[in-house]
Amino acid sequence: MRFHLFSNLVYLVIAIIAVGLFATFYYASSSVSTYKCITIKRTPHDANSYKSFQPPPYRRKEFDDLTDAEKSALVNASLTRSKELIAGIHRRCRLSDVQPLKWSYNKSSLPRLLLYKKSIKLLYSSNPKTGSSSFKNFFFKVDGVEDPHGVLNSRGHYVKANFTLLPSEDEFRANLIIGAIRNPAIRLISGFRDKVLRKHQMLKKLKEEDTSISDFELFKRFLELGYYNTTQNSWFVSNLHFRPQWNKMLVCSFPYDLLIQYENGNMDIDAMQIITNTTHIQYSPSRKYNGDDTHSSGDIAYEWLSKLDQEHLDIIYKIYALDYDILGYTKWGEAEFPFIKSD
Repeated sequence: MRFHLFSNLVYLVIAIIAVGLFATFYYASSSVSTYKCITIKRTPHDANSYKSFQPPPYRRKEFDDLTDAEKSALVNASLTRSKELIAGIHRRCRLSDVQPLKWSYNKSSLPRLLLYKKSIKLLYSSNPKTGSSSFKNFFFKVDGVEDPHGVLNSRGHYVKANFTLLPSEDEFRANLIIGAIRNPAIRLISGFRDKVLRKHQMLKKLKEEDTSISDFELFKRFLELGYYNTTQNSWFVSNLHFRPQWNKMLVCSFPYDLLIQYENGNMDIDAMQIITNTTHIQYSPSRKYNGDDTHSSGDIAYEWLSKLDQEHLDIIYKIYALDYDILGYTKWGEAEFPFIKSD
């Protein structure tokens, strides 16, 4: 009896030690493994799934806690994932045959708005409603200027307007070249909230005499009036916040090193800061994180898309047909929404 009690105690001690060793190994190795790209399958039309599975709206990696090897692994994981993303886009570009795949160094072949920060060897192709304001504010902070809602000025350069601000052709590829893309439907709703609801662009025309119309019904009217206006004045043509991304970003040809998928781009922002030696700078958080919004555009998008009828969903799909075809984004109701489809 005494022997069995002693042997059971020994087994218990061994088990506790084994669990402790496993936990130590697991947490020691988790700092880099958390950066693995995981595609989450969702239940279609689950309005709560976005909140449940999306990463926090802002996450700052504690760079001081990372070893050089972990930083290198993070950068390699980000660049590898981006390389695979770009390769998939280029395959779809060939199928669509709408944009040349070869790029040459000249002003006409630049994306719509290319920002050059010489001091950190960075070229950023700005795409509205994909975190571009945070990125421009980051440029301010590189120069030591704290301006959370600043408008970009000479501290970051609009090189499309002044080609001489670009690095020379020989130096061009020595820079890190990055851009960002976003699910077309959520980007559209984000632009609508910003330009129509906050800044009142087009608002009078949309409301007409109905001043009590809800934001959701106003969005439906926005889709209808914008889509059936086939002139160059349509806001899906004239307003860069609503214009399809594939063309203005030149995703088929421009030599991006890092193309950030907005929906899971935290790792890529961290990698960019490591590569450019700017890890001492706090990257600007989102409007929701700042307290400027009670709900993110992702939250609102899930609510509105779940209520839209097929006719209005089809308007979105027709306007952004090539964004869906070339970028590979999923549509509302598909299992991997809002991410790019898994190959």
